[in-house]
Amino acid sequence: MPMARPSVSPRGPRQDKHLPDTEYSLRSRLLISLANDLAARGGEQFELDIPRMAFIGNQSAGKSSLVEAATGIAAPRDSGTCTRCPMQCTIMRSAGPWSCTITLRFLYDDKGNPLKGDKEVSFPTIYNLKDVEIWLRRAQAAILMPRANPLDFHDKSREELKGMQADMIPFSWNKVEVLVRDPEGADLSFVDLPDDFENQGAFELATQADPEGLRTIGVGTKPDMLTPGNTSGLDKWKDILEGTTSNLRHGYYSVKLPSDKEREEGHSRSELEEREKNFFGSTEPWKSLDNQSRLGMRNFVENTSRLLIGLIENNLPGIKKRVDSLLAKDTRLLSRLPELFTADNPIAVILLRVTAFCKTLQGTIDGTQGKDFVRKNRARYDTFKNEIKKTTPSLQGSGARPAPAAPAAASTPSGSAQSTTKLTPLGPIYVADVQATIQAHRTWELPSYVPFEATKEIILQHVEHWEDPLTHCFNDISKNTLDLIRSLVHDPKYFGRFPELVSFVETVIGQEVTALQAQVSELLQKKFNMENSSPLSTANLEQFNLERLTWLNQIYRNNAQPVYSDQHKVMADVHAYFHIASARFIDVVVLCIEEEWHKRLAVRLEESLIEKIPPLPRETLNILLGEDPKVSKERNTLTSRIENLKKIKDRLSQYEAQTREEAWGADLDGMN
Repeated sequence: MPMARPSVSPRGPRQDKHLPDTEYSLRSRLLISLANDLAARGGEQFELDIPRMAFIGNQSAGKSSLVEAATGIAAPRDSGTCTRCPMQCTIMRSAGPWSCTITLRFLYDDKGNPLKGDKEVSFPTIYNLKDVEIWLRRAQAAILMPRANPLDFHDKSREELKGMQADMIPFSWNKVEVLVRDPEGADLSFVDLPDDFENQGAFELATQADPEGLRTIGVGTKPDMLTPGNTSGLDKWKDILEGTTSNLRHGYYSVKLPSDKEREEGHSRSELEEREKNFFGSTEPWKSLDNQSRLGMRNFVENTSRLLIGLIENNLPGIKKRVDSLLAKDTRLLSRLPELFTADNPIAVILLRVTAFCKTLQGTIDGTQGKDFVRKNRARYDTFKNEIKKTTPSLQGSGARPAPAAPAAASTPSGSAQSTTKLTPLGPIYVADVQATIQAHRTWELPSYVPFEATKEIILQHVEHWEDPLTHCFNDISKNTLDLIRSLVHDPKYFGRFPELVSFVETVIGQEVTALQAQVSELLQKKFNMENSSPLSTANLEQFNLERLTWLNQIYRNNAQPVYSDQHKVMADVHAYFHIASARFIDVVVLCIEEEWHKRLAVRLEESLIEKIPPLPRETLNILLGEDPKVSKERNTLTSRIENLKKIKDRLSQYEAQTREEAWGADLDGMN
């Protein structure tokens, strides 16, 4: 369960016997110490199955009195703080004098979120039993005021602590831990849970956590409340304690705790124990029980101690196995992280990475370092080529345009005729269409003269459809290029390990890309405008004449001495010129993009990065080479976990060595 804690360790001389003597050997004390140490080293964080006892009970059930009887220290009763944070109590038999040390252990912030590492604040060691109660109040107040300095509570009086209650938080997972070292004590460790648990109802809470009753121990704390006339209640408790009707595997106990008056009278522990013994020995139904081991505080402490020790010992193999598994897993995850980067000369490191990045970029563009990028661009150029080819005029040397079908419900207005001379964009061009275009451009020409404007109009009506494929092609090629650049920038071999450097490089690249894209787009637009306007010209006359004659021969292939019509001459000129111009345009666009975009971009990026990096101050350069915060956080988390797991493993190994030493000592004693 989540907790943060003040902890108390008692040490000091006293005359009363706080806990009855038990049969525990050194092994039991070693196990209790081991369990506490494992919990302090992160047992909850790693979900280690460390057995512990938790005292739960409704208000006024006598839980505080039970804690006092088990530990021998007086718990604060009227401050209201002891039930608002957990308190872990540990009693360990010690060869030295009685003493108590209180320590605050913070594992959670004031919002209940786990801290990266636990914070421990020690209180002074206490040697006088009567001083424990006030120090417990101070420790609990410090837990419930997490934003205050815990050391400021060392000199607070009871009255001052009561005055602070309005500023205290209602509940805290951070806990008060009480460790009692007692030469006459029994080995026991338990957690006193706060009001948030108690308000649920003790029985309900226990049932939720342990529905089969395998880990719950019942304690009746007020046996004197059963009067002799309450025969049904007396019989019920007799059956429960004897196990006849108990639904709990470990059964129930009954303890007679001192009343407030008895505490005020200052009876010694031995006197209170004797009074409890006399009560059970003279009162029904307790005195008639066959099994007297279920009565009295001494029996409760001794039996639960044995149970706790047994559980801890049984769980050790599983704990060790889980620690080894977690340690191997975290070590493996840490090894997969990049090594922590340090640089004595950051500018040299960055420039070397810039050079390597630009070299790879240029090599990828050229196709000397990987082929996929070039293949992807060539496929896009093929698409562009096909898109331009689709704009080739569909010249029909014979036949006539089919008459358009009249709309079923439409009528042509009187005095109007539907035009058949306007060409459908990229549709078939018939002889009659060419004749209509020639007629549209005739003015005062001689009868045998065909206006060039007719040829020009037909050509440009198709060339104007090159602009969209051109724009889309450059956009797609640019995207391919930027995707390549982005992948290289984020590659750990170049800049990817350093988020700040990635951001810096991307900013510089973004500026250069924006400027160069605008320049290349303008250049490509000029190339298009040259094709989409006068003059329509080509120096490749040999190819032009060959294409023109080839087209005419296909039309007049059955005439030995053909006489070409003006319409067919125009159509042949359009075919020949478009064949040459479209091929020329495709080549120019591809070369322009490769030369003016790709090659210039690689050069400009290297020049710009090398120009902007050297002037940066050393502090900025160090920031640029800073590790990714996510990686750093993961590294710190794993390192901390591994460190704690190693401490836990070392502590387990230490316990094994102690038990071997104990066994060796026992063997020697047996030989003697």
